[in-house]
Amino acid sequence: MDMREVVVIGAGISGLSTAYRLKKEGVDVVVYEKDDRIGGTIHTVKEKGYLFEVGAQTILADQEVIDFLKEAGIEPVEASPSSKYRYIYKKGRLIPLPMSPVEFLKTPLLSLKTKLKVLTEIFKRGVDEDISIADFVREHFGEEFLNYVVAPFISGVYAGDPEKLSLKHATPKLYEAQKKYGSLIKAFIKEKTAGPKGKLISFGEGLGELINALAQKLEVHTENVVLRMRKFEDFFRLDVRGKKVETKSVVVASPAYTSSYLLKEVSFSASEEFDKIDYPPVVVVNVGVEGKFPKVRLLSSESGKKRILGAMFMSKLFPGRAPQGKELLTVFLGGATDREVIELSEEEIENIVERELKEILQIDCIDFMHVQKWKRAIPQYTLGYDRFLNLAQEMEKDYPGLFLTGNWLYGVSTADCIRASKKVAQKVLSFLRPQA
Repeated sequence: MDMREVVVIGAGISGLSTAYRLKKEGVDVVVYEKDDRIGGTIHTVKEKGYLFEVGAQTILADQEVIDFLKEAGIEPVEASPSSKYRYIYKKGRLIPLPMSPVEFLKTPLLSLKTKLKVLTEIFKRGVDEDISIADFVREHFGEEFLNYVVAPFISGVYAGDPEKLSLKHATPKLYEAQKKYGSLIKAFIKEKTAGPKGKLISFGEGLGELINALAQKLEVHTENVVLRMRKFEDFFRLDVRGKKVETKSVVVASPAYTSSYLLKEVSFSASEEFDKIDYPPVVVVNVGVEGKFPKVRLLSSESGKKRILGAMFMSKLFPGRAPQGKELLTVFLGGATDREVIELSEEEIENIVERELKEILQIDCIDFMHVQKWKRAIPQYTLGYDRFLNLAQEMEKDYPGLFLTGNWLYGVSTADCIRASKKVAQKVLSFLRPQA
């Protein structure tokens, strides 16, 4: 029987960053990962001279994240300044998303009617209730703004449906800003931005460099499924591969559907509830292309008009992503509004990507393609998501020593997970050392 102070289940960014913070405080911590590799949805691949991500692509790093990376001895690489420019494909044209008041007034992306509605948004009142992103945007900015500005953003971050996503939980900073000022335009004027802040970064060897750097500082066991977890009076007993482990504290840093399985002998009702969290599928296709291409760095397609949700020219954002004379383009399909794409064969997906890239960007010189299917990709912070967050808090209160974390609790981005690890580690330390 092994005895450990803390066991972390899951070697994605949430589990590794939490374990790293605990070890720095002198905690005896071990990480168990069911798969044969670490990183979860962070997975960097090298193939045919290309360096690409098949899951999470970048990190929007604020100062807290930068400080964490510095502390861990990991040097980030900032994206090209042009990364802030996004293009929308509308009615056969690539139109830049306006980035200034002058560009907004001139853009053909929005009609005069919509522009006038946006300008009068400053007189709107905020909301306290849990409403969908779509309903809020329609009321404040109009249908066209929803379709051509907000829906592409939601597709890029959540692969989600704005009709179902909660303004309060999916975009908490925007929710708080409109609640405080009534108007998002007013919030922008007062605070310069109403959304997430930070620098877009990666690493010389991709996001996998971050995962490997953290894992090297920890005791991590891969291909070690936790088959069973039980709570006793003042400890937990875990059945892992070939042995049992007893621990004072468990940090479950797995997706909601995996956490559901792990918690079934702790609380069957909570286990069933967490399994209801929606994770729509996403397909990530990395495309190597030859030749020179437009200044486009990020693009989103017109909502519902193309199967491609969006694309990023990663080789234009970061150095070392493609061989000389070639470019790396990462394309996304699927999500909450096109779940059927996951059922297509790789050849069918490649044909869709090839056809639509030719239509949108006139690309017809493809060097290679790599298709990655994620059957359950990104948790959807839908209307009524309070019940999952409240239940997670109740579980931690009712079962001392149990802590839950992951992108289904603290935000879906890699940066969210890193920031959350500080909060989770502090809670674990307070449990282990209440007098400290």
